[in-house]
Amino acid sequence: MNGLRCPKCNLVNLLTAENCHRCGNTLKDLPQTAQVSVPIEETFQAQAFSTGTLNNIPQDNELGKKTFFWYRVYVGFMATLYLIVSVFGAIVIYASQYTNIYEASELIINGIVCLVVGIPFAIAFAIALLLPRKPWNWIVGIVFIAIGLTSCCFMPATIPLLIFWLKPETKAFFGRN
Repeated sequence: MNGLRCPKCNLVNLLTAENCHRCGNTLKDLPQTAQVSVPIEETFQAQAFSTGTLNNIPQDNELGKKTFFWYRVYVGFMATLYLIVSVFGAIVIYASQYTNIYEASELIINGIVCLVVGIPFAIAFAIALLLPRKPWNWIVGIVFIAIGLTSCCFMPATIPLLIFWLKPETKAFFGRN
């Protein structure tokens, strides 16, 4: 048994439904014969009716505002961190002239790697910090959160951020219903 058939309009509702999603008829005191096994297509039809309530989430909801705030804190921190990596790379390259020739080549390579990685990521995260609240920016946010997930050091921050980023309230905040 995977659904409740409404005796009034014959819509198959989810077993957890208290009222029919089409006609509003109460489904609380129905006999056992109202519980039916239906093909998967009809089950999805009932789920489509039941998820219609998610479209009623206001765009300026509190959870969306808080999640977007913490996302901006995260990208601001990451932009600062990559800027520090870039500055460190420049300092290492400058300091390489005060060492012997063998150590200098290693320092120059390490400094160049820090600059090549640090500068583009610092710019990208700084741009993400300034992006407006638009539906496409929700996808940009997923990408930047995923970049943070590549380091186990940032997982304690990025996993909860990703969980809240995927919630319907946050999607509604960005206009993605």
